[in-house]
Amino acid sequence: MSKPPIYLNLLKIHLPIAGVSSITHRVSAVGIFILLLPFLFLLFLAVNSESGFDLVSFYFEMTFVKVFFNLLIAGLTYHFISGIRHLVMDFGYWETLEAGRNSAIGTFVVSFILLFIFTTILW
Repeated sequence: MSKPPIYLNLLKIHLPIAGVSSITHRVSAVGIFILLLPFLFLLFLAVNSESGFDLVSFYFEMTFVKVFFNLLIAGLTYHFISGIRHLVMDFGYWETLEAGRNSAIGTFVVSFILLFIFTTILW
């Protein structure tokens, strides 16, 4: 019988692309949760009054705010596309290793293309 490892070196573990896709799906959910709170506050501030809207417009001219908004859009885009991939897999498709690998690569490619479009619109 083999002994379990004493420690795991996460830098030496080589995950398949489908595993990386699954982990980044979860990481994007955490990022969305963290970034959504301040931007929801800005949305409520912008909707309340004209002076609030002017203040939020001023904030969105700052590079710092635009970068974090771009991260929120990136997380939402990737999480949405990856969620569709997981739903298709729940219906019994793309369950082979090859199909899972191809769908993970497709998720990254489609998310990158959409993120490029959204970033171009934002900036």
